[in-house]
Amino acid sequence: MRRSAWKRCRAFVPALIPFAFLAFAFYLPLWEVLRLGLREDGRWSLARIAALLSDPYVRHLFRFTLEQALLSASLSLVLGFPLGWLLARYRFPGREFLRAFTLVPFVLPPITVALGFVLFFGHSGHLNRALMGLFGLATPPLRLLYGLWGIVLAHAFYNAPVFARFVAAAWEGLDPEPLEAARTLGASPLWAFITVTLPGLLPAVASAFSLVFVLCTLSFAIPLTLGGARYATLEVGVYLYARVHLKIPEAAGLALLELLLSLSFAYLYIRGGGLFAGRAMSGRGLPRRRLFSRPAHLLWAPYLLAAAVLFLGPIGAVVADSFLRGGPTLRWYRFVLSPAHSPFIGASPLAAMGTGLLVAAASSAGALLLGTAVSWCLRRLRALPLRGVLEAALLAPLAVSSVILGLALLLSFRRPPFSLLAGTPWGIVLAHVLLTYPFVVRLVKPMWDALDPALAEAARTLGASGPLAFLTVELPLLARGFLAAWAFAFALSLGEMTAVAMLSRPGLTTIPLAIYRLIGGRHFGAASAMATLLIAVTGTVVFAWERLAARLHAR
Repeated sequence: MRRSAWKRCRAFVPALIPFAFLAFAFYLPLWEVLRLGLREDGRWSLARIAALLSDPYVRHLFRFTLEQALLSASLSLVLGFPLGWLLARYRFPGREFLRAFTLVPFVLPPITVALGFVLFFGHSGHLNRALMGLFGLATPPLRLLYGLWGIVLAHAFYNAPVFARFVAAAWEGLDPEPLEAARTLGASPLWAFITVTLPGLLPAVASAFSLVFVLCTLSFAIPLTLGGARYATLEVGVYLYARVHLKIPEAAGLALLELLLSLSFAYLYIRGGGLFAGRAMSGRGLPRRRLFSRPAHLLWAPYLLAAAVLFLGPIGAVVADSFLRGGPTLRWYRFVLSPAHSPFIGASPLAAMGTGLLVAAASSAGALLLGTAVSWCLRRLRALPLRGVLEAALLAPLAVSSVILGLALLLSFRRPPFSLLAGTPWGIVLAHVLLTYPFVVRLVKPMWDALDPALAEAARTLGASGPLAFLTVELPLLARGFLAAWAFAFALSLGEMTAVAMLSRPGLTTIPLAIYRLIGGRHFGAASAMATLLIAVTGTVVFAWERLAARLHAR
């Protein structure tokens, strides 16, 4: 009996490895933030938190963060709901391309969106110049950027596709019979939509709204670029305290306040998912109409025109600016690929590109390894009574913002053994591994759970050990899933700027941070060229991820 008990315990020993790694690389640095934020003069105290809450600037950060998040989520709903309606209810040429466009939040790093808005909606941007030429105006008619509405508009650009994807998926899953019954009983199309269709869509709308609200609350690159210190969010405030004002204890205290706020929103989002979920509806699906087959469909034309200006204008401006600033030229691409030192970047452009690709490749490999280990661990521990608590502990980095994680690692890099990573790309790799591996778990674990356990059991029956059964039976079946998860982690790491901004040192720059510094130096041609290359690489990777995910879903 003792031997069998020892065998059962020994089977769980490998599951301790992910816990040990996270305890060392995540929870210990997070403890540094907690200790610095809540200890003063050698004792635990809330004095620093109270001082921050009484600071008018900190209260302004809280108010502005919530205000812009609410407005951003509302505008994202207004722009994204019709797009989801269009995808779910109509067929037209280019529909699949438009559906692929809803991957914008995963394809475009936020700093490229901010740059596109500066070039297209700025005071001297393409849109203002076109309006001034068209109407003979002497001054720019639109002054949207560098304030609240510039941030809100950029967030809506970034998050309206999230609403579209939620709404389209929910609409396509509705059972058409209740709607047909309402029409048969004499209800008008509008009344049938209000009484039958809309209640079925509300769970998806509520989930998307709460998710977008959280994303806008934790946004960093867009408020930093388009708002600065005056229109800063809590994320930007932590960064300014830590890296600009060098007030590290205050940054730690503010990070704790933000962590409390983000965890509250995450809890409400999870609870909201349960409250709003309702009963899933399934059926043969609603039939799609051909767009512009009726005169009333012409009402879609103004929306499509406005959507094209909002969504295609900024990205087109970035690509065009990279070739046309200073005339048709490739000089900006030659600059981006130059090994010469740039004072705007703090390193050579080529070195920034190389560092970004190195960090993305290493961190995506690490995230795949850690995510696989965590997925395996959760599968082995699913019979335990505290499985929910263990899963929350293993996926805790998902609830911590990038700037807080960056600050935690920044504090830990002061002492060994973390000090070995300070000022090196491997410190950024560690941060990106922690930020991206939960997404690997979310992609890999459901596919792993869907495998027939009899396959691995048959291999063990034939004498294969557990690792050998995984390598010879399960791994070939999960190969596409692992590749899709790696591609997604690579794209996330390549476009991540928040943790990099907290951990960077002179000469250590990745692609998004280099773009931000080029924007700050008004070196827009080079910023556009680097952003175009970043868009091309991340777009290709995420397109491959989408195709792999579609094939896995088809299987």
